[in-house]
Amino acid sequence: MELERISVVLRPRESREALDLGAAMLRANAGAVWPAWFAFSVPLFVLCNALGLLLGLPWLGLLLVWWLKPLFDRVPLYVLSRAVFDRAPRWRESLRGQRALPWGPTMAGLSWLRIDSHRALRLPLELLEGAPRRQRVARWKVLRRKLVGEASLLAWGCLQFELVLFLSAWLLALWLLPQEWWPASFADFFRHDVHGAATAWTLAASAVDYLAMSVVEPLYVACGFALYLNRRTELEAWDIDLAFRRLRARLQDLGKLLCLLLCLGLPLAGHAATPTPKAAPVSTPQQVFRQPLDDGDQRFAAAAAQVYRDPRFGGERHVRRWELKYTSRPAQPVNMGMAPLRLLSGVLNALLWLALAAVVAALAWFAWRWSGGLREQSPLPSFEAKLSTTVDATPEALPRDVVGAARELWQAQHRREALALLYRCCAERIAQQLQLPFAVDATEADWLRHATALDDPARTRRVAAIVRTWQFAAYAGRYPDQVAFERLLDGWPLQPETAA
Repeated sequence: MELERISVVLRPRESREALDLGAAMLRANAGAVWPAWFAFSVPLFVLCNALGLLLGLPWLGLLLVWWLKPLFDRVPLYVLSRAVFDRAPRWRESLRGQRALPWGPTMAGLSWLRIDSHRALRLPLELLEGAPRRQRVARWKVLRRKLVGEASLLAWGCLQFELVLFLSAWLLALWLLPQEWWPASFADFFRHDVHGAATAWTLAASAVDYLAMSVVEPLYVACGFALYLNRRTELEAWDIDLAFRRLRARLQDLGKLLCLLLCLGLPLAGHAATPTPKAAPVSTPQQVFRQPLDDGDQRFAAAAAQVYRDPRFGGERHVRRWELKYTSRPAQPVNMGMAPLRLLSGVLNALLWLALAAVVAALAWFAWRWSGGLREQSPLPSFEAKLSTTVDATPEALPRDVVGAARELWQAQHRREALALLYRCCAERIAQQLQLPFAVDATEADWLRHATALDDPARTRRVAAIVRTWQFAAYAGRYPDQVAFERLLDGWPLQPETAA
């Protein structure tokens, strides 16, 4: 393995730091990973769903796409493995490179090893090393030590992240729908709407699940590959090996420089005096220190050898005993010199908490006084107090001529009050038409939902027009023109005796 070409800083890391390294590798090579991922997985996604439709089992496509995850994982692993030691391949090169990877481990991952929480850590060992099966089993026993928990947590965490993305997409679509389109209950929604269009809903769920998987699965593979690199760095000391290789390269460059200097200095050395004979190389302590061993040293060596022959000192012994895993640490003596400082810090901490409580109490008192003064100084107009975005809890009786009263308010430039009167009249007419109790806390969406129960579609549209006009005025300050306002006054529900 050419470690000099690796683009990752090799050093022993904690497992969580290795997971961060995997995420960083994916971000750095995102432009190569996801095009290859989609180029490889989109045709299979289409084929799986088409097969489910042909068999009359739309849910089969969703299940097959989820089951083929080990097959899809080959692509990001190939891209990242080449990007770490070389450049990131293009998506065409990644697709062609799948033929070079072994298919036996992939078939095992699609069959009896499909429910394997260690797949991200197992993939680099099986696909990149190319070792025979017996050697892979032996290496896996060593590689998986201290990483079983991290690999399982990575698998379950990515699975939960994918589930969160799947549910978030549906919740976002639900929030974007108008409130009057919301189902009365989710039980009715799944019983009628989903069951009536089961194929369309299943295909939509399959597409959303595929998109969520496309976001999470490359991250899962990248983090597992980073755990694999970190584990091999710990076992094989890749960082030390790489440091020695770089040192050797520097020494080789230095040797070439010395050879060049010696070649340049040979002509000058020919004119120098004859060299003195070289001293014999020294290899013993006597020659190094120029001091022969005396009788005292020899007697010491003999005594040491006799001691080592004693069974109490020589040889090896294996002792096994039980010890508590968690032992209480001995109490350390209290340093009396730090006691005054600790007392002072405790007092200051208590004062800070008291100051914080006083500030919170002052803010609460100020907010209460401000809200009470605001209610006393700026009361709402009487009509708007009764007609806000919902019908007032104690509404007054409607005027006999609602159309005339609304037109007078409109001409007097009280346009909000005029539209509020139209909305209130519309709500009461719906309650009378459906013989419902007048709900004083019902919102605009509630009245629109009640309007769908009317037998006349024209009246339903009239209610929707009046309610929408009132919402635009109440929330956005957008008022209709004179022609649109007169169109609202014509017909039901403002004129009950007039047919819609």
